[in-house]
Formats: sequence, structure tokens, C-alpha cells
Amino acid sequence: MKKNLVSCLVVFLFFTISYSQSKIRVTVNYPDAEIFKIVGGEVLKPSLGFGSILLKLNKKGLNKIKVVKEGFEPVIQHYPRTVRWPKHVQVYLENRVVQITSQPFDADIYVEGNNVGTKNYELVLLKDAIITVELKKKGYKTVSKTYFNVDSKEKLPLKDALTLRDKIIEINVFPPESKIFVNQSSVGIGSATVTIPENECIILEVKKDGFVGREKVFCNKENDTKPPYSYKFTLTDRLVKVSVSPDDAEIKVDGKIVGVGSYDLKVPENKCIQVLAIKKSFLTLKKNYCNSDDYQEPPTRDHLELREDEAIKNSISTDFANVNFTIAVRDGMTDVEAWKLLSSIVTTEFDVLEVIDRETGYLRTAWQVQSFNGESTIRTRVIVKLGDSNPLKYVMKISSERAEGVVSVKDDQEFEEWERILKKYKNIIEEAQSRL
Repeated sequence: MKKNLVSCLVVFLFFTISYSQSKIRVTVNYPDAEIFKIVGGEVLKPSLGFGSILLKLNKKGLNKIKVVKEGFEPVIQHYPRTVRWPKHVQVYLENRVVQITSQPFDADIYVEGNNVGTKNYELVLLKDAIITVELKKKGYKTVSKTYFNVDSKEKLPLKDALTLRDKIIEINVFPPESKIFVNQSSVGIGSATVTIPENECIILEVKKDGFVGREKVFCNKENDTKPPYSYKFTLTDRLVKVSVSPDDAEIKVDGKIVGVGSYDLKVPENKCIQVLAIKKSFLTLKKNYCNSDDYQEPPTRDHLELREDEAIKNSISTDFANVNFTIAVRDGMTDVEAWKLLSSIVTTEFDVLEVIDRETGYLRTAWQVQSFNGESTIRTRVIVKLGDSNPLKYVMKISSERAEGVVSVKDDQEFEEWERILKKYKNIIEEAQSRL
């Protein structure tokens, strides 16, 4: 019985081996895919063919093949003869490969956020995969590209060179509320990452109300200075927009007229600047603006309103001021009569006479003082002296002087001759000329 069973097994094995395939047809989903045989880990050349081959299955080997096509991850298959294979076997190349290179060579390559090295990288995309690759280097704008191994998307490249071209600068400003502009377009407040396109220059401006703005040009050109990785702007000089009423008043700085009605005043750090607003018939207004920790912070805008000068309002511009005028005495009037009349005319407006001497024909009043607006002091006096005795003539002078502020009549150094006379004294000379 045992002998019969052994005989049956031998017969079965004989027929199984006899009927296992000696050849199979291997077909790849791409007709230009090249098929190589592998023996002992070595890829044999030349290849077995392209797209489809008839593979002879050796009894003892694994019958290993490698399918290769540019742009695809190679597929290795083995077909041992001990397995019953169908007559036709299909091999699918599905995983894509993109050879990525970088420029500059030391830029870091990131795949899905992971650093995978520099210079070059072989990107493998499984079927239906979507992968994002980034190229990064300090001082450059990051380049990002997404690759799709999806049938509905565009065809993947075999090789792809990622190049960093645009530079970036990290901009920080103080005060932090300052606005940042690139080529007149706002890009941020306080800080911003600014891009400089390849072969271009940008004008970067920093502005804040109440401060003198700053600007700087950065270029991304081969022969220009390399832009820094970061740059800090500090606004230190202050800006005061000064306006004046009346709007035709002159504005002076350092003795020079710098504007009419309005002026943008720059106050350097740790400096003080004095501004004068001037208009005829109005009081001159002085104001100091300081940019220092020791003084109050200057305003962003300041309006100066001039007050009408009461001294001007109560005076006239005349040729009689501070000038000697001759008064000829008419025929028939004695020197005593002339002196008496002349003294009477003068004392009508001037109560106090400092000096009076009829014999020498000299008379000088005391200074009459009047203050206006608390901003100016006017002093006036009359001097009369004998001009000639035959024919009889007198010389009369109205001295009119002005000082800034309220000062004592005795502060001679504060007074200067004034080309005007207060209205109440305007008729003295004319009256003397007409009555004598």
C-alpha cells in the first residue's frame, strides 16, 4: 500500500513540473519602459527589451527583472518558476521621480517642511501624492513649488531647477508706530519683510506724524552692494507743521524767511529751534521748539496767531519822526512871543519839561511812556532849540523810540528809533509851523 502511495506522489510531481510555465509575457504600462534582467544583484546589459517581453523562467533562479523609465521610480519584480503564473503579467510604473537642483547650491531644500539637504534631491512621488518643496536661504525670498502625481494634473518634469532670485530684508523701525513704504506703497507698521526683486532697486521710506521721515535705496543687482539681512530705521528728528494767521505772515528761522503762512519745521535731535512769525502792523511772535528729553515734546502741528499791534494801530508812519524840522517865525512876532507860543504848543501834550531855557532857546520835555499789548513800550519827547536869531528860527524834533516788551523808560539800551509817531503827537510840528 505504501509503495503505491509513493508512486502516485512521484507521478504527481512529475506532471506538475512538466506542466509549469517555462515562459511568461511581461508587459509594462509604458511601451518605452526598458526591462533588464537581474542576476545575483547585478543588472545585466543589454536590456531584454522595451514595453513587453517574453520572459523565460529558469527552474532554479528567481527570474528577477528591473523595469526602468526616466521620470519614474524603477520597479523590481521576480517570477520564480515554482509559482504558477498567468501567461500575461502586467507591471505598472506609478511612482514618479523628479530630480531637483538648487541655486545657490548652499540653499536648503525642504520637503513637506523637512530639511532634506542642499544642492540636489531626488523627489519620489507615490501615486496620487501631492508634495510641496521649498528652497530657503537667509536673505532670500523662499521659493515654493508643489508637485502632483495625479492624472488630472499637468505632466511632471523630469528635472527641475529651483532658483532663489529675490532678496529680502527684515525691516524694524522706531518708534514702533512708524509706517513703512516701498516705492510709495504701504507694507507695514513697525516691522516688515521687504522683497527686492532680482535686477531691481526699491525705495524704502519710514514715516510718522511729528517726525522727519527717512528713506533708503536697496538694490538686488549683480554689481551693487549686497543688501543686508536686516535693517533698523530710527526716527530721531522731529517735524512740526507750523501755520500762521494771518496766512500772509512771514516765518523766519535763523534770520531767514523760510515760508509764508505755513512751514514744515525740522527740529534735529537734542536741538532747539526758534521760529519768528512776522507781519507788518502785527506783533512779532517768537516760539521755541525743542527736541530733547529736558523739554516738552514738540507738537505735531502748531498754529501761531498774530495779534494786531496796538502801537501800530495808535500811531502813524511819518517823516516827522526823529528828524529836525525848521520853524521860521513870521515877521512882527518877537522872540518872547514866539517862545511863549512854542512852549504852549509843546506843553499841551507834554506835562513835564526836563529843560527849559528861554535865553538860549532850548527846551526838552521828559519822555512820555506808553505800553501796548504788554508787548511793546513807546517813549516820545520833543526837543526845541534856537536855529537862528536873524531871521528868528527854531528847530523842533520829535524823538520816537520803541522797545520790545514792557521796560523802564530809563533802559536806554532797550530802545531803538521808531519810524512812527503816536497819533496824539502828530500835529505838534504842523501846528508850530502854522502858528508861528
